[in-house]
Amino acid sequence: MLRAEIKKRLDGFELDVAFEVDEGRVVLFGPSGAGKSLTLQAITGVMRPDAGRVEVNGRLLFDSASAVNVPPQRRRLGYVPQSYGLFPHLTVEENVAYGVQRLDGPQRKALVREMVDLVGLQGLERRRPRELSGGQQQRVALARALASRPELLVLDEPFSSIDTGLRGTLRRELLDLQDRSGVTTLVVTHDLDDAFFLGRRIVVIDDGRVLQSGSREDVFYRPATRRVAEFVATRNILRAKVLEADGQRLLLDWQGRVLEAEPAAAAGVAPGQDVELCIRPAQVMIVREDRLHGLPPPENPFSGTIIEEALQAEAYVLRVRLAGGGTPSDLEIELPDYVYQRLRLQRGKEITISLHRQAMHVIPVG
Repeated sequence: MLRAEIKKRLDGFELDVAFEVDEGRVVLFGPSGAGKSLTLQAITGVMRPDAGRVEVNGRLLFDSASAVNVPPQRRRLGYVPQSYGLFPHLTVEENVAYGVQRLDGPQRKALVREMVDLVGLQGLERRRPRELSGGQQQRVALARALASRPELLVLDEPFSSIDTGLRGTLRRELLDLQDRSGVTTLVVTHDLDDAFFLGRRIVVIDDGRVLQSGSREDVFYRPATRRVAEFVATRNILRAKVLEADGQRLLLDWQGRVLEAEPAAAAGVAPGQDVELCIRPAQVMIVREDRLHGLPPPENPFSGTIIEEALQAEAYVLRVRLAGGGTPSDLEIELPDYVYQRLRLQRGKEITISLHRQAMHVIPVG
């Protein structure tokens, strides 16, 4: 359990964050300059806040009210910096052993062996960092951090120096390592894919403030503000007006088109109110021609024309201009390459799309 309330004023920047997270994997997510690193420094003890409180598993690490400020080396936190911080002149086993010098020789040797086995570096114990790949160096840094039996493992932008092709493998390895070690892990990243893959809970930070804290599903599919929706690449953020909102029905007017959404999406809105309607590109459905007149009918169907297309890795991103309604409007769609090929899509083709009720999220404006 991590509880943090941190206030710090620096030249031209003010950090004022508060959040609480339980066991598992937690991600601090936000753009560069949002205050993530300052938050990390306050938790690890590298930076002293002007005011606030930091507590891990019920143990008080910092409290401005009672003048408590536990030194970094006594906080029992395992810290892995972006550059990994390995000593270039030491071997793998010497780097891992560095943080547990308090143990006697046999105990230290046994612990190093355990950590090397845990991260899968058997046979590389005598190599130095320059003789290892980036992924192997990261494992050494993780082993060294875990050797101290930390109550919290802190990773600062863990994949920033890793080639894109290796990231998927290392993400899976990190998840497996966290599951096997059982230590609560705090990851700091500005990378959306890393945040989605690694975080069971996500804390979104921007301009020194927490914008949203919750489960991965809440943050990605039910963003609290337009700013969070933009950070998590919602991309389809549409201005609409509430026509009807009660426990049974939610109707929206979007550019002269009437949409029906799930009533649960109507929390805090009333008829006549302006809202931001959020739909992730991967949740915009293309209706096959042979199913247009089937039962049940498609939800919120619209016809339109593909006006742009782009292939990104194994997915296509399409921009569709919708027909009907009072104003021409565009939606972005993301779909796997095989679906694009199977439906024989191409620029200029007319298609029918469906906006599922449960795929739409509403954010009140003002």
